[in-house]
Amino acid sequence: MARAVEIALELKIFERDFALANSDQNAVLAECWRRTWWMVYLFDAFYAGTLGNTGFSVVHVDATVDLPCDEAQYESGNIPEPKTLREWDCREFDEEEKPFSSFACLIGAVRCATLAKDASLKSHPRKTPDDILHIADSILDSWMLLLPKSKKQVMLRNGDIDELMFQAHHLIHVVIIGFHRPLSDLKFNAVEDISSCARDPAPDGPTPEHINVHTVRVLRSVESQIRLLALPSRPFNHTPFCTCMISEGTLALLSACKFLLRGNELAIARDQIRLTIGCLKHLGDLWPRISRNVSQIQTIAKHVLSIEAHVTSKEASGSVHSATSVEENASSGDMPSSSSSDIFSAIRDFDDICGWYDVGELDPTLSFWPADQGA
Repeated sequence: MARAVEIALELKIFERDFALANSDQNAVLAECWRRTWWMVYLFDAFYAGTLGNTGFSVVHVDATVDLPCDEAQYESGNIPEPKTLREWDCREFDEEEKPFSSFACLIGAVRCATLAKDASLKSHPRKTPDDILHIADSILDSWMLLLPKSKKQVMLRNGDIDELMFQAHHLIHVVIIGFHRPLSDLKFNAVEDISSCARDPAPDGPTPEHINVHTVRVLRSVESQIRLLALPSRPFNHTPFCTCMISEGTLALLSACKFLLRGNELAIARDQIRLTIGCLKHLGDLWPRISRNVSQIQTIAKHVLSIEAHVTSKEASGSVHSATSVEENASSGDMPSSSSSDIFSAIRDFDDICGWYDVGELDPTLSFWPADQGA
């Protein structure tokens, strides 16, 4: 990766004129050059985010190269006039929506995630952590709110998944989870350290003023990840860079199972954990190196949920029964300081801004964590 970055910088393929000067007036070749730079940019970002200890070396490169077109246009050879970064950055002022590609939206997601991280790392003597996160949230939420209408559906009409939008949504939501979980009621478990995808918890300190807001933000992003994983498209074949994105959401959900959820909400969350681990196992079959991550998550889950390695037939008989068993075990742990009923109410009332399904088309009775009705 370092060598690829070095060559890209030496050739200056991040400059707009490079594609024009080295394509011999061939629109497809010019598009290839644009895509080459943006793939270097994305992979450098994904490596940095996945490994956690590698710098995003091209983040501060002043790129002027135009944005890529959609995959169908590229594959057909009918390359439209490319959109620019300036057009993307000023899209909120457009009276008529411009047709940005899924590739451009993914690039925008990485740029937003980077800007949000930079905002969170800056020292503000007069600002609290909540104030700083408000700045980061405005950056991330703007990406979701300003998505082109044509990109609000991750699943296409023919049942295919828009892989680039799938990655973009997972990225935005894992960044939200990473920002808000340290300030939420979703406590970190010491055993999480064994996961190569885990991040360091925040140092001990006073309870955040808006702890319920942070908890809801995390749960909403976890819910959005679950909905992405549950889309009716099989086999579950995706980039290996999704592994840590899914894993971080799963760790937050496991914490919710231990410290927050009870009754029917807990039973539903346990089924969601089965879904996420199943998806990770399928990725492990596709990408053998991911198998280690799957084993780590399984070990953490068994510890957090107090599940013995040998599952009895009674425990395996049904998700509600097993979830009830987990609830009894979890009840001995520290309870969060906030009201779970307040949080569930906020989740149900929180307007959807995920953008990959139409709220009006959903059954209003459906909820991943419905109120416990005497369960």
